[in-house]
Order: sequence, then C-alpha cells, then structure tokens
Amino acid sequence: MKYAECERCGKLSPRWSVVGNLSMCVFKFVVGMLTGSKGLIADSLHSVADAISSIFVLIALTVSDKPKDKHRPFGYGKVEYISTIFASLFIFVCAVTVLIDALESIKSGVNRVPDNGAIFATLLSLAFSWLMYSSNTCAGTQLNSPAMLADAAESKADSLTSVAVLVGLIGTKLGFASADNVSAIVVAAFIFHIGTEMFLSGVHGLIDVSMDSASLEQVRRICLGVKGVEGVKGIKSRQMGQKNHLNIDIEILQSVTVFEAHEIANRLKTAVKNNLEGVDEIFVRTIPIQKLSFFKKANN
Repeated sequence: MKYAECERCGKLSPRWSVVGNLSMCVFKFVVGMLTGSKGLIADSLHSVADAISSIFVLIALTVSDKPKDKHRPFGYGKVEYISTIFASLFIFVCAVTVLIDALESIKSGVNRVPDNGAIFATLLSLAFSWLMYSSNTCAGTQLNSPAMLADAAESKADSLTSVAVLVGLIGTKLGFASADNVSAIVVAAFIFHIGTEMFLSGVHGLIDVSMDSASLEQVRRICLGVKGVEGVKGIKSRQMGQKNHLNIDIEILQSVTVFEAHEIANRLKTAVKNNLEGVDEIFVRTIPIQKLSFFKKANN
C-alpha cells in the first residue's frame, strides 16, 4: 500500500459510489424523460447497473474483510469474485433492455429532438463518472481489490457512454434525427462489453488466477537473497481477493538440521511479506540437496 490513507479511502469509495450512482440514476432518468432523450434514459439504466455493482462491491468488501476461521482457513477473499459475477449479470440485463428500447424507437420512426437540458445533464454525468473512476481505480490498485477495480471499470464505462450520449445529442441538434437512438445502441454495446469483462474477471478469480509474472520473479529474487536458500525449485500462487497465497519450493543443503530448515523458511516468509504487497499466506517446502554433486556435474 503506497499511502496509509488508502485503506480509509478504500472503505469510503464504495459507499460514495452507491450514493452517487443512485443519485445520478434518478437525475438522468428524470432529465431524460423531461427532455425526451432516449440516450440519457439509457444512460440512467447504466447508472442502475453501476449502483447495483457498487452495492455488491460494498457487501463483498465487508464479507471478505472477515477474519479466517476453522471453516474458511484461507479467508473470505473470493467473495469479491462472486460479487463481480453477480454484478455483471445485472449489467447484461440493463444492456439488453437499453438495446431493445432503442431498436423499437428506430423501427417505429419516433425520433424526438431532445431539449438543451439533456446536454447539460450529460456533461454533469460525465464529470461525476470520471471522478468515481479515478477514485476507485486509485483505491482498488493500492488495496489490490478485484471488486473495487471492477467497480472502477464500470464507472469508466459509464463515462464513455456519457460521451456517446453527448455525441448523439449534438447529432440531433445538427439535424440527424435518429442520432439519439443510435447513441442509445452504442451505450448498450458499452454496457455489454464491460459486463463481459467483469464476468470473465470473476470467473478467472474463482479458478485461482496466478500473480503476474513480474511479481513471481520478484518473489524468486527475494527467496534467493535469504541466507540458507540454495535455489528456488518452484513458485505457485493464487489470488484470494485482495491477498495472494504462495506455495514455494526451495532447495537447502542436506546437512541443514530440521530446526535450521524451519528457521530458513521463517526468514523467507518474513522477507517476502516485508518486500511485496498483498501477500497473506506462504507455504514453504524444503528440498534437501548435496551441493558437491552439483560441482561434480559441472566439471563433467
């Protein structure tokens, strides 16, 4: 974690996202109805998806923060992935709803030119969405929270859909009567895309996704720097929400006693946790080797 304030920000950001997205949902829907903007109404449904996603994130972060117990020895971190999958399903429903409504409007030939208030509302929505994206991205990155990063991605998608709505509104003012309905279809496409990404992210987390290769290489270097470690045979990792669990196989001299091997393993665990963020449990397996045999092989 880069700053001590990140933990406090991480707790506040999901709450602000829920309140803000619900407020923007009502605001955009009301303005969309009053101004006759299909794109803005579609964007309000997207905000519903944002709010639902934020609620799931808030619940997931509360549950995943529970301490380990005898029934859940690895903790509750994977709840974040489950919440991401559930949120993506709601987003898919919103995408289909928006798409059907826009296509029916184009088919019926009903193309109302929205009032100017819709443009102002869309600009305000764009600014809010980008603010939420920046806040959740910062907190999610520092806390290594998959659920919070998924919420940030949703906020980014919301800002992109606001841009699409804005383009559609400007298009209607320039004489392209169906531009607002077309922007609603673009919004639906954005919603579906971000929903797909969130769903896949949740699925990958549930099937024990590994740490990135750069982090694994850093773990290997840290291990080799620990006194008594002759080599690193293998490293396996799996992400459990905001934390990572590691299984490390190290080589030690055959002459090392059981007590000394235990001490080496403890030094290794301390070194990794002190030098790498987001590591929780570390399981170390020691493999005894005869160092002289390696020299003989090298000479041969």
